[in-house]
Amino acid sequence: MADREELITRLGDLGARSATMTALFQQKAAASYGLGVTDMKALDVLMRGGAQTAGQLGTALSLTSGAVTGVVDRLVKRGLAKREADAGDRRRVVVVADFATIASGANVYQGIGEAFRELHQSLTTEQLAFLVDYTERSIALTEQAIDELP
Repeated sequence: MADREELITRLGDLGARSATMTALFQQKAAASYGLGVTDMKALDVLMRGGAQTAGQLGTALSLTSGAVTGVVDRLVKRGLAKREADAGDRRRVVVVADFATIASGANVYQGIGEAFRELHQSLTTEQLAFLVDYTERSIALTEQAIDELP
């Protein structure tokens, strides 16, 4: 078995490779929908977080108001999102994911999602708990690093 420092080094290398492979997959997946990676990340924010104002979406993705307008325009044009009046304040407009349109089309994420689900099914409950904890802590570290960038 490798020693502790070798394992730490290997984890760093694997993390970098995983990040690169994820970025490449996201780029190719987004292109298959005629979108960019930022557009797909915006759609993910809408799907997970619900209705957002353009300002909220821009903040979530660190985008300027002009950039977020372009993102929303592209999502709306492809029928993946809609602009709607805010139920709480009819003067405001929110952007919502169009789940019906999303579900009716091809899903390039389905294959990889099934493969990961199969991988996760092969793990013990203890292994899954460790991975959940590790991933949550990794996300927190990444969020902190994002906040510290200029």
